Amino acid sequence: MERRLFIKLSAFTAAALTLPLAQGCSNGSMETAVAQPFLFSQIVDVKTINEAGLAYRANHISEDNKEILTQLLLGEHKGLGKEAIQTKLDKQVTADFRQGKTIVLKGWVMSITEARQCALYSIIKS
Repeated sequence: MERRLFIKLSAFTAAALTLPLAQGCSNGSMETAVAQPFLFSQIVDVKTINEAGLAYRANHISEDNKEILTQLLLGEHKGLGKEAIQTKLDKQVTADFRQGKTIVLKGWVMSITEARQCALYSIIKS
């Protein structure tokens, strides 16, 4: 492989991995900040997020409600700003993986927090 081709492919790969694929689900609102699984959205498209959310809702009927999911995700932190919410949820995702709070949905191993975010996303976008 030529050096020039290798550099172009490397640059393209780096750009593809760092650009969020689910930009279509971001409108900048607080609700979207809660419903967008940031880490998961880096590797999948909007359709996959929605499918995972639908699967979670089908398996967790008692949580199939926008207000309940928001409460489970934010708890008492509803007054936070968008960036603080994203930071809190990202930390919660990491903690879920460390504590083994994971679930398999549509072949994806994800944290409970991510699964709930996908579920909320699927409600908001339906």
